[in-house]
Amino acid sequence: MNYQYLNHDQLAALVREGKSGKDYQVVDVRDDDYRGGNIPGAIRAPSEERTDESVKQLVDKLQGVPKVIFHCSLSQVRGPKAARIYAEALAGAQAANNVPVPDSSTSASSSTTAQSAADAARIFSPNPYVQQHEEGKQQVFVLRDGFSNWQGLYRKDPLLVENFDSRIWADYSP
Repeated sequence: MNYQYLNHDQLAALVREGKSGKDYQVVDVRDDDYRGGNIPGAIRAPSEERTDESVKQLVDKLQGVPKVIFHCSLSQVRGPKAARIYAEALAGAQAANNVPVPDSSTSASSSTTAQSAADAARIFSPNPYVQQHEEGKQQVFVLRDGFSNWQGLYRKDPLLVENFDSRIWADYSP
């Protein structure tokens, strides 16, 4: 896996202290269950509408944002899948940007390409709980327990939840 999980308190600190779109970006991949509230500043990217092109556009749009956090309702399927797809597209874009221009020395070119591939491989750890971060490289996260628990914890804080509708969440007990 090429992402890590982020706990609610870690994201709450980012939202309170940082600027959405600059210091971090939340990406909400809920589909028809989007109703009832959202994290302020989140980009809506429904999983049902995801295409290769939309993922590429998101990677381009979020270039330079150091932390990208995905979530769905529970962050058990759609959020992690979106994070994985995004991280793979990001790694591909980074590798493409690091590919050296071929010169007359093919051995130097291939060793440089091999080094770029090794660098790209170090960006993301196969363990979702341990991600090696290279300075200047974007980190990809999944919000642990998704929006369901987020709204249960922060529904009364307008800095952390907007458009909250208590009727939607009436049966939810944190």
